[in-house]
Amino acid sequence: MLVDNTIDGDSRVQKSARSMAEAGWEVHLIGRAPKSGADTYEIGDAQIHRLPLKRLPSRKTLRRRAAKLRYPLAYQSKDKAFLKSRMIKVNWAELELRSTGDAARTGIARKPRTPQLPLLAQRVTGKLRRTTITARARQTRAAASFWGERDGVFEEIERRFWGTAMGDRAWRRLDPLPLRYELSYRDKIEELKPDLIHAHDFRMIGVAARAAVRARRAGRDVRVIYDAHEFVPGLAHHNRSKKWLASQVAYEREHIGYVDAVVTVSPALAEMLEESHGLSERPIVTLNAPPKLVPGEDGASDWTTPEGARDVREACGLGPDTPLAVYCGGAAPQRCLHTIVESLEFLPDVHAAFMINNLDGEYVASLRELADRIGAADRIHLMPYVPYDVLVRFLSTADVGIHPLRKGPVNHEVALSTKFFEFMQARLPVVVSDVKAMSDEVRRVGNGEVFRSEDGKDLARAVGAVLSDRERYTAPYDRPGMLDEWSWEAQAEKYVGLYERLLKHLD
Repeated sequence: MLVDNTIDGDSRVQKSARSMAEAGWEVHLIGRAPKSGADTYEIGDAQIHRLPLKRLPSRKTLRRRAAKLRYPLAYQSKDKAFLKSRMIKVNWAELELRSTGDAARTGIARKPRTPQLPLLAQRVTGKLRRTTITARARQTRAAASFWGERDGVFEEIERRFWGTAMGDRAWRRLDPLPLRYELSYRDKIEELKPDLIHAHDFRMIGVAARAAVRARRAGRDVRVIYDAHEFVPGLAHHNRSKKWLASQVAYEREHIGYVDAVVTVSPALAEMLEESHGLSERPIVTLNAPPKLVPGEDGASDWTTPEGARDVREACGLGPDTPLAVYCGGAAPQRCLHTIVESLEFLPDVHAAFMINNLDGEYVASLRELADRIGAADRIHLMPYVPYDVLVRFLSTADVGIHPLRKGPVNHEVALSTKFFEFMQARLPVVVSDVKAMSDEVRRVGNGEVFRSEDGKDLARAVGAVLSDRERYTAPYDRPGMLDEWSWEAQAEKYVGLYERLLKHLD
């Protein structure tokens, strides 16, 4: 299995590796090393390898070339400009010492033998040096700002030119990052000699396809599964350009023809992948569901937070009668955690707990400021991620799970996300924004309410409706087989069937 992240926090990848190892395969999961460096460890019986991402010489983009012409005096980096600017003060100190002449000497020792330019010459050259450094530092800052633009006319020219000249091969010029993964993972893949390569998400599809081609040329029949976690043409990043998106689309399109099967995360996304790539069969859907919560059989039942809490209510220091809403997942503006905080203004008795990937940063700070502004600072509880295999149990003492995803982006509209099913396995009523796939499912099942995206007041209405008649919204979980269908155990069976089909030639 291949993935382009550090594996930490990617529950789908962790569950896939563990489940396939439990099913009897020898599983090696290769991911990117964290800042602390390369390491190996195990998840269940699966072996984990985290490798450092190798560097490649950076390409000179059209924008950087234009910056060189526009700011010819700029230093090579902002660090160099900073150091040079510091030298101004050093030089000034030298001049101050020199300008006092012999008058400042105490006579305790004889004069040093230090040949120097005349004072006037030192002042002239010093002023010239300061003026030059100041001008170059100013140009360096301007050039850096110019480089920071990612979606302007230069990027559009590059996108159109390379797209026309190279077609789907244009990603090599537009965003060669996948080549770094190719260089970084290649030797380990060759060493392991796999029979099947399971590529998680779009950046790994090329790495897997190229490894399979090399193996086939060497006489080994290697099969490839592409596990598409998102619809690449619909990727929405506020700091990414059309050039970047065109590169990812081209990269996926060039390599998808080399895979043996495609798996994805929702029925809507499966349909979109089939249509956009002209696939001969619809991708298999394996939902991002969590393991079932079976009372008395929780394999990690002894787990607690560092403070000793076994569940979210205990972690928040709340009694059983205090209404508690929960969110678990990434903390980013497009996840709209601010909408949950805003809703607390209209829910004076409700607390909200957030299990998030980052407890610092600008966005999380803004949540704290917002809570303080509306008088809810003591009713928000921020805590780090909880391991996926205990998360359902941890959440189960809350009253309602909220998923406030922003409406609009394609991948938001088709998502059936992990937390959506985690709330259900924890037997929590679910309140979701009006993104299509999840809101349709909530209305179909009857296990929650839907609110208008980014409308804190309407979210408060939905939460209030759930809290006023909670048993009505948890009743669907008592239907025979419902929670079994939404469990990771059921999804893993689909992987097992696919692996067996692709590897039957080895029997």
